Amino acid sequence: MNERDRHAASIKMADDVIIKEAECFADPDFTNGNDHLSEGEIQFFKEQGFLLKRGFLHEPEVFSQVVDCVWSNVPRDLFRKEDPESWVGLPTDQWTEEDDVQVGQLQGGSWKMRSREGIGTEPFFLDGIANHPRMRSLVAKFIGEPIRTAKRVRGVYCQFPKPPGTSGKLMPHLDYTAGQLTAMVFVDDVPPKCGGFTLWPGSHTRLHEYWECLQSGTIREDRKEAYARARDAAVNEITPLEFPGHAGDVIFWHPRLLHSAGINHSAEFDRQIMRMIVPCDYQIDGRDFYDDLIHGPGPNHQWWVDTRHWRGDTTTTTNNMWEWWVFSTE
Repeated sequence: MNERDRHAASIKMADDVIIKEAECFADPDFTNGNDHLSEGEIQFFKEQGFLLKRGFLHEPEVFSQVVDCVWSNVPRDLFRKEDPESWVGLPTDQWTEEDDVQVGQLQGGSWKMRSREGIGTEPFFLDGIANHPRMRSLVAKFIGEPIRTAKRVRGVYCQFPKPPGTSGKLMPHLDYTAGQLTAMVFVDDVPPKCGGFTLWPGSHTRLHEYWECLQSGTIREDRKEAYARARDAAVNEITPLEFPGHAGDVIFWHPRLLHSAGINHSAEFDRQIMRMIVPCDYQIDGRDFYDDLIHGPGPNHQWWVDTRHWRGDTTTTTNNMWEWWVFSTE
């Protein structure tokens, strides 16, 4: 377990926390696929911590390449594209440490497909998704310019169907990573209750003040206990939202939002779904960035995260969450 993992594990959730069942997100009237922000969208994002853009990217060839990339990286045909029954459950007993290194970890119902060897840096991920002009245009409306050019995405996060009759569990957490804005890009259809990305709306405002700096990935040492209480209260009180969608839908969200992979019930329905989504990280460019060699992001730990800490970042206060944001409607 690396230093960042130990940091995260040291702030465990209380045993009596009750995780509510997720509700499927109902699109607001203003939901659209354009690359601008309205005043209503800005207010919604500030309050809820996310904004869904339906049909934001129309890149069927890119999405097909991403899906093909997933299936081409399955070790030893442990599950097969043409055999949906093979997707149900996880072949964890056959997944080796070498598989972890080469194609990413398999755990908790998920396969985070990524690799130091290049998965996540291919042109279809970068030119076709993370650095797509529409993505960069809208990100700039949130945080200003210049936008740091993405050098990698986190890979493809795949959620397996759980076996019928077995229980699933949401895993609300925060990423202990540096960054300012995150996007989850649908590369295939995800029907309701099929593992859609899940958020605890409004939790970003509750948890903001406990972090060391606005874009840091570290909880302040003197606030760990208070943070744990605030996080547990948020989980107890907030009903999470699950996002079904179609290829090309994009969820832009604040990195301080509690989130989880959804529970994939598709094996209980008409057909199995392997949920696939591509996470992208964004921040403003032109800062004094550095690799955190102990915790990450950096070459040693969290190497899959593209954003970085920067010297001069602002210490968090109770009311400075939006200091480095522009929220432009122009």
